[in-house]
Amino acid sequence: MTRNEMPLDVIWPRLIAIADEMATTMLRTAFSHDVVEVHDMSTGLLDSRGYLLAQTWLGATGHTGCMPAFGANLVSAFPPETVVPGDVFICNDPWLCNGQTADIFIVTPAFVDQRLIGFTVNTIHHVDIGGRKGSGLSEEVYEEGLIIPMLRLFAAGQENTDLFEMIRRNVRYSDKMIGDLRAQVATGWAGCRELERLCIEFGQVDLCDLTDEVTARTEAGIRAGLLELPDGQWEDELLMDIDGLEQPQPLKASVTINGDSLSVDFTGTAPQVRRPVNCPINFTRAYVAVPMKMICDPSLPNNQGTYRPLDILVPEGTLLNPTYPAACFWRLSAGMLVAELMFRIFARIAPERVPAESGSLPTWQFYVSGNRPTGEGYALHQHSYGGMGGRPGRDGLSAVSFPYNVRDVSIEWSEHETPVLYHSRELIPDSGGAGTFRGGLGQQLTFEAYATGTKANQPLVFSGAAGRMRTPPQGFGGGEPGACSRIEVNGVPIAPTSSPEFSFEVGDVVRLSLPGGGGYGDPGGRSPEAIRRDLKGGYITSESAKRDYGFDE
Repeated sequence: MTRNEMPLDVIWPRLIAIADEMATTMLRTAFSHDVVEVHDMSTGLLDSRGYLLAQTWLGATGHTGCMPAFGANLVSAFPPETVVPGDVFICNDPWLCNGQTADIFIVTPAFVDQRLIGFTVNTIHHVDIGGRKGSGLSEEVYEEGLIIPMLRLFAAGQENTDLFEMIRRNVRYSDKMIGDLRAQVATGWAGCRELERLCIEFGQVDLCDLTDEVTARTEAGIRAGLLELPDGQWEDELLMDIDGLEQPQPLKASVTINGDSLSVDFTGTAPQVRRPVNCPINFTRAYVAVPMKMICDPSLPNNQGTYRPLDILVPEGTLLNPTYPAACFWRLSAGMLVAELMFRIFARIAPERVPAESGSLPTWQFYVSGNRPTGEGYALHQHSYGGMGGRPGRDGLSAVSFPYNVRDVSIEWSEHETPVLYHSRELIPDSGGAGTFRGGLGQQLTFEAYATGTKANQPLVFSGAAGRMRTPPQGFGGGEPGACSRIEVNGVPIAPTSSPEFSFEVGDVVRLSLPGGGGYGDPGGRSPEAIRRDLKGGYITSESAKRDYGFDE
């Protein structure tokens, strides 16, 4: 069947449904909160060339944005003629996948009549992969857990028991981790079954024609959006303000629009650092593409065609293209700032399409870990987010993962998994920047260690990545900046240059204040009705209403 004969309006929803069914399988079979609660995972379909065809709407933006590069690495390591039914591939190499050892990719080939038609692909952020448990102090990738190159987890249907055992012996929470890994395998098989059924039903023995049609439409949509923008070159920079760095580090970008193509040059970005905030290039490219797609046409499906109009240049040895063995566990801190830098530049090109800066960029993530009296380890990967920037025509959302597309961990799950008691979790009034459209509010989390969980009275460990401690999210179009972030232990602030890792004893109280988003537009343009609504809802105080908006009733 040729692509001109394909009933695309029928096949395309089926492909999306397969990717969504894979995500549902993952959610129902996984063990860890990172999947069940946070949705820190993704699923997708590749054709036999490794080209990204479709993906689920669930899951992390960075995962899906790295799938095209991963697909190319997959077929380079395992050419299609070497792949047989029953194979399952595994990899978590940060430079081959999406920049972090904790994110494991599982790929399963699909066959019709012994002919390879494509692959299902999925990834999970695993709670533990060995190493220093999400430490903000690691200086090399070797400290960040087991690195798995592109390998066969199953070969012709035979489980690689040696590899499973090696993984098991290198992680602390082996039952949960291996359970999640097997959930990934089950997810891949479920997707292959449905993909094979679809191809048989429509007489399509190869997905390449279909991929060419779908990706061509997405590419054409992106190029049409770029043609609506003026040609030219724009430059900007922002400071990477991450805890543990002595000085904020510059990220620089030069954006060139030439007709229907976009190029981004990151020359001038700071060199890589001996902290785990370096961002491998696959992840950098993913977060360049997100803002580009948003301003061109956010309704377009994301696939291989999204990236064809885009060309990026990132010098090696920099924060956004580090060389091996740079530490990169918290690469999301830099990666999401890439998105922010792109939004900042696009705000000068198409201000009517771009939100103000967000308090969720870079993301706040942290681990609370220790050992139970039995000796069994535990760790909670806590996702928490600040406020989104105000947008043209709408206020920013509060305490939301933008544009990362995952969820917070509930207090109930946190208290179940760790010996930590939450005093409160609440939005912070006045933390969103004033504007015609207000920035979303940051949130404040206050929790206390009620037990160490160990016979030796070993303290709990807090480790993570925090940003915006010195540079608040900026407003656009006359909007005001949002509030900065803050970490306190027993009421004492942690300095931005301090280590992002510390221990806390029984009775210690940790308070995290996450930043609010910047405002969009002149605060004088905000309607009195919106101000009254904010006052009633507790989003702003009467002092802020008078100071920022001149409103006094």
